[in-house]
Amino acid sequence: MEGLGCWFEMGREMVDEPRRIGLPWYRREDYPSIREMMADRHNLSPVYDTWLAAAENNENVGRDAGLQVRRILIEPEAFARWCAEKGVEPNSAARRDYVASKTSENTS
Repeated sequence: MEGLGCWFEMGREMVDEPRRIGLPWYRREDYPSIREMMADRHNLSPVYDTWLAAAENNENVGRDAGLQVRRILIEPEAFARWCAEKGVEPNSAARRDYVASKTSENTS
């Protein structure tokens, strides 16, 4: 599942709650810019529709497993700004951390 940026689990508030995960999500119109800015662009499909099909499959697999899956939109400008503020290279680790921070913001 490389190339999707993976899934990122968030903490649980109660034992009985489903696990929450964030899934990096990209808009079609942003995808070329996203790929271009990533240091590890080779891990992202060069074709948006291929990425989208795989991402939707991962989303469905997660939901089928009982996970609460949340799409976290990664916009080029906001992500670049976040990376600059954190002093990190735009890559899979940065995507993971960005998604985790946004998922946490949305659930707190």
